Amino acid sequence: KKLLLSLLSLTALGANAQNVVKPTIEKGIVKTVKQIQDKETSNTGTILVSNKKTRGGWPALLGTKENTGNSTYDLQTNGAMPRRIIMNGNQISCGWTYSSEIPADKDAAFADRGTGYAHFNGTSWSAAPISRIEPTYRTGFGGLAVDGDGNEIYIPHYGTTNSLILNKKTGSTWSTNLLTTSNTKAAIWPHFATSGNWIYMITSPADTNTHSNGIRNGYFFSRSNDNGATWINDMIPMPLVDSVGHYRGGGNSYSISAAGKHVAVLFGDMGSDLTVVKSDDYGATWTKKVIWDWPINNYNFAGTDISDYNADGLADTLLTCDGSHTLVIDTNGDYHAAFPLVRVYKSGTTGYGFFYNTQLGYYNSIADSVVSLDNTFSVLHDCDKDGSFGLGVNYIGDVTGDPDAVYSSIGTITMPSISIVPGTPNKILLAYTAIMDNDTTAIDANLFWIGSSQYESQNYRDVFVVGSDDNGASFTYPVNVSKSSHFEEAFVSTPERVTGTTFPILYQGDIEPGTLLQNDDLYDPTLRNIFIVQKVNIADIFTLGLDTNAACGQQEMPVGTKDVISQKDGLVSVFPNPTTDIVNLGMKFINTASNVEIKMTDIAGHVVYSTSLASVKETTVKISTKSLASGIYVINVISDKGVISKKFSK
Repeated sequence: KKLLLSLLSLTALGANAQNVVKPTIEKGIVKTVKQIQDKETSNTGTILVSNKKTRGGWPALLGTKENTGNSTYDLQTNGAMPRRIIMNGNQISCGWTYSSEIPADKDAAFADRGTGYAHFNGTSWSAAPISRIEPTYRTGFGGLAVDGDGNEIYIPHYGTTNSLILNKKTGSTWSTNLLTTSNTKAAIWPHFATSGNWIYMITSPADTNTHSNGIRNGYFFSRSNDNGATWINDMIPMPLVDSVGHYRGGGNSYSISAAGKHVAVLFGDMGSDLTVVKSDDYGATWTKKVIWDWPINNYNFAGTDISDYNADGLADTLLTCDGSHTLVIDTNGDYHAAFPLVRVYKSGTTGYGFFYNTQLGYYNSIADSVVSLDNTFSVLHDCDKDGSFGLGVNYIGDVTGDPDAVYSSIGTITMPSISIVPGTPNKILLAYTAIMDNDTTAIDANLFWIGSSQYESQNYRDVFVVGSDDNGASFTYPVNVSKSSHFEEAFVSTPERVTGTTFPILYQGDIEPGTLLQNDDLYDPTLRNIFIVQKVNIADIFTLGLDTNAACGQQEMPVGTKDVISQKDGLVSVFPNPTTDIVNLGMKFINTASNVEIKMTDIAGHVVYSTSLASVKETTVKISTKSLASGIYVINVISDKGVISKKFSK
């Protein structure tokens, strides 16, 4: 009943690639070097873009979704996600990089940037934060854990002095202090793990100088055995990680986990090895393992060298991690890692090309081999069963040529977060984000896009989970746990260890794919980026994961609703669409709406029809369109449940 997927063939991926730095769509023969097959092959082809979409109404949500807070600052990592959610029995805490600054755009100062925090006490969530937990420091890009005294700690970086901040929660009160680690290396982007009184931390420097073991940027390691009061190692170069496999380090291009006396760290970015260093004596000595080899040593991926592996003068296409990956170590010292694998090539410019297809690689130290758990263009993701995968302009280039929502981690499957459910054997749960077949802004009813062709047809992402109940020997099929159409869900974080029977997943929800900071997106004042914790019954992952269709079955999001909580607020439909003389507006609410205001606007935002209704549970309103000019119109249904918008044309 379970499936162990071998790493899939690369010959059918197609030869369309997107150049990220100077976007073009590359077509033609691309020579491939396949590191997991015996033979080199070539392939040509194109990716078919289909406008078909099949999705049902609102199927029951898997578990519950709860809105814990929001932020106008929407960039949560440059690569791998830090741990930002923890469990203690049925209690849950989570944190994120927060700001409430408006207007929000890529040039905003975000002067109030800091840590947003929420706590579930087993019954209810704390109020959504309206300010950062740091009283004066402007911080960001931190992680959450529990120290040896049982206190929650959140460590972000503090940009003014390139220092790190130690936020500690004692009871219900947070204290904030500069961490005592050295700031001479300008350390930022901390990832850390705790085990008892031990804190292990990896950082990168703010500059691009060569700092550690010949690596530009470099990686620094620190450890403390007294909950961070003092440090045995204080920003030393990470042992055994050198410039042979890592020309340069990168922000957030590392993952760390600790259990008992064991600690393991995973390093890797685009165009570098994926390297694990592990210690079984509290970080005193280390061993090294390359789990995915980038075959060109000391390769400057940001430079102008071509990706010529076999020295024939032609750019080879190579599989690389996209800089996002995840690792967890169990009490036996065995570790489990997951990482996207993307085909890239460099033809001698500072830019690079990449292929849309992404595989989700998995490795553990028990089997000592890499397998693929998901593949974007596999039948698992062809939800409308038309034999193709519909890609929007954020991957094939919009009218400006920009890949609008590719993030820093470019994989169409990306941002994995892996967790252990301790037991005999351990269960392994792996959450990640992936784009959906033909789920794009092209048919979105939000006023934010309508008439703006450069924002149409961007692919949205959902959150997926695969599970193993035999310590990583085999996995389920991918299960789409968020199932939301027309809503972006990314920046996934899960607990290092899961207690109880539910799996809590923290992710950022957004009305537009991409970010303000990376993609220069526009800010929608109706919906800030919200931070959703979805609690999924673990048993459901293993039941649903037997079905190859578990990746599909999206539900329509009520775009514009005030919260994303547990269940839908209601359904709104317009028909016929397109229309000539009459448009019918159907409304069905879960709970009776005391007052409903209906406004119909043209593409310029002028109100062409309005009315109000009282005490609405389920009804249909007929609206005459005889006098309207041909064009696109939007009906907004405004109630105490929120705002739901629908588009139609005459």
